[in-house]
Amino acid sequence: MRSKKILGLILAASLLTTGCSVKFGTNSDDSKAAAEDITSTYEQAITSMSHANDKILATPKGEGIENKESLEITYLDFKKEYLYWMQANEITDDSDELYAESCASQRFSIITYLVNEAILGAKAKQLGLDQFTSEELDKLEADYQARIEEQVEYFGNNADYGTLEEGQTISDEEKRTRGEADFDRYLANALLTRDDLLAWQRASLLAEKVTAEVTKDVTVDRSEAEKVYNDYIESVKKLYNEDPAAYETGGQYTSFWVPEGTRNIKHILIGLDEKDSDEIAAMRQNGDTEGADALRAEKLAAKETEAVEIKNMLDNGADFDELIEEYSADAAGSMMYPDGYVVIPGSTMFVSDFVEAAFSIENIGEYVMAPSDYGWHIVMYNSDTVISDEDRTDYIDYIQDTLLEQAKSEKFTETMKQWHDEFRFEVDYDALNIVVEDPTAEAADSAVN
Repeated sequence: MRSKKILGLILAASLLTTGCSVKFGTNSDDSKAAAEDITSTYEQAITSMSHANDKILATPKGEGIENKESLEITYLDFKKEYLYWMQANEITDDSDELYAESCASQRFSIITYLVNEAILGAKAKQLGLDQFTSEELDKLEADYQARIEEQVEYFGNNADYGTLEEGQTISDEEKRTRGEADFDRYLANALLTRDDLLAWQRASLLAEKVTAEVTKDVTVDRSEAEKVYNDYIESVKKLYNEDPAAYETGGQYTSFWVPEGTRNIKHILIGLDEKDSDEIAAMRQNGDTEGADALRAEKLAAKETEAVEIKNMLDNGADFDELIEEYSADAAGSMMYPDGYVVIPGSTMFVSDFVEAAFSIENIGEYVMAPSDYGWHIVMYNSDTVISDEDRTDYIDYIQDTLLEQAKSEKFTETMKQWHDEFRFEVDYDALNIVVEDPTAEAADSAVN
């Protein structure tokens, strides 16, 4: 069987010699001549328009653009993308009022994408980026193969094999055979072949190369990231000072800054029955504090022996985490915070009995028993909560990477807008049955989408 790498080399060579857009077989003279012969039974789903496959939907009008005809986008180019999307979304009539608006939006997105793709293909050639290294071909092959394997497996696993007799199974070989056939049939419904998918991978790789070239000189100084980080820390401190409860419950603020004295607290909860805790809570809500305290004392007494036994296990050297897993009613919550819950001084996020117990302990590693409306807590002062220098460095690294990506995106968007002005693609939006108030501006703004 011919290797996919050789197929990739042949594909790349054919695209380089024809000088056409990045879609294989869509803009060449041969494909235009044969356009009227390509049909699909799924095409009947397109009721919003009807054109010959070789109708030109977009053509560059800019001065000095070479090989303008090779950059033209035909209805067939568009239709392949549109049918593929419609089929994926199970749309059988694009004029149906349920889908008409989203279909029109998608038609604009597709033609914009195709225009951008044509521009990027032409610019890749101008910049000398349209030839691939061995490493890039390996990446092209790997991405293509991964996409094929994923789809074949999906179609094989989801094929209709009819009613199976008891004990009957479908072999992996049969699933693969069926997956290959059903996937190719799915592609054919959109007038596509696997060569088109390979070309799509090539287009994606070309876009990456052009983007990298355009943005190669974009940098972000680390001081910018440090300023963003420090400004954010100041805003977190301000929030804490103005509204400690909002600071404590509003998100991941404690991952970035904590007030002095904050502790990581582990606990083992020997819980009351849920109905008893609910009844105690209802009494307190209704103002019956005396009744709630009496019921709590009664229920806690029934659980005290178990709590003391577990504390004795700790006194005799048992592992705190192992006891959490075996006995704690809050084992699931504790697993989410392996270092313990972050408890700030004066916390309102946890019940007051728990917070008081947490700050009554003098030394790290020590523990106490404490009652609450939920049961007996064996509370351990596990460690002080600190934001390490390593954490700060990681946060600033992340911010710098994010700022760099934003700067690169802005640079690429600006460049694409310039290239749009240069190529001046004229798009037949009427033929696509879409209304665009300012098509030039919208298309440019969609350049990197």
